[in-house]
Amino acid sequence: MGNKPSSQTRRQRTNYYGDVLRTGGATVLDVGCGAATFLCEMAADYPRTHYFGVDLLPTCPNTLPHNVKFLQRDVLKGLPFADNTFDFVYVRFLVLDLTEYEWEKVIKECTRVLKPNGWIEMMEPKFAMSNQGPTTERVMSAIQARARARSVDPLIVDKLGGFLTSMKCLRQVNTEMREVPCGSWGGKKGQLGAMFIRDVVKKHLRFIDSILNIRQSEYDNVLNNFTQEIELHRSYFEFYRYFAQKH
Repeated sequence: MGNKPSSQTRRQRTNYYGDVLRTGGATVLDVGCGAATFLCEMAADYPRTHYFGVDLLPTCPNTLPHNVKFLQRDVLKGLPFADNTFDFVYVRFLVLDLTEYEWEKVIKECTRVLKPNGWIEMMEPKFAMSNQGPTTERVMSAIQARARARSVDPLIVDKLGGFLTSMKCLRQVNTEMREVPCGSWGGKKGQLGAMFIRDVVKKHLRFIDSILNIRQSEYDNVLNNFTQEIELHRSYFEFYRYFAQKH
């Protein structure tokens, strides 16, 4: 899975990260950027850095900061950038989109465009929940079943560290895991966790209604029960962060 980062590794990465972004002229790539919220926040904090977002869907706002550029691309067909272009490459929230083979392909492509001494960072949830109620268990099991039917492993986070380690051009492969609460019982973090998992479920209901044996008119009821259960049972999921440096 990768090593837990030592304090020295954390300092080294943080210092490199901060120094490069503050100095200006750095380039950052976000693969699976969605609405580019992260990139826009970074652009405000480090306005002298250039940011690129890539996503399969056109979910990015029409108006972006001057130093942010969005490209609608399928990363599986390759990234439209030259070798050694970016100081940082981020990959996130693709856990329910890629097969194991596709993950390896994406990681290779991301390391190709990463500069020597640059960092790649991957952030993904393990798509399984602890402390589930009956509706939560049914919904999560249905989403997992649909994923596996498409050869997608919802627990792929257990293998991502190994994929990074297998890349000979990478060093210092590290992993961090945090438990993310879902519900107001977990404070602000819990509210964000509940919002995230609820949005995922809402997005997937139309694909799993036949597995759950429900009609479209029942979507809201299922979603409400799910939301109430994760609060009542204090549900949580694991969130993994991997990062490594290129030789």
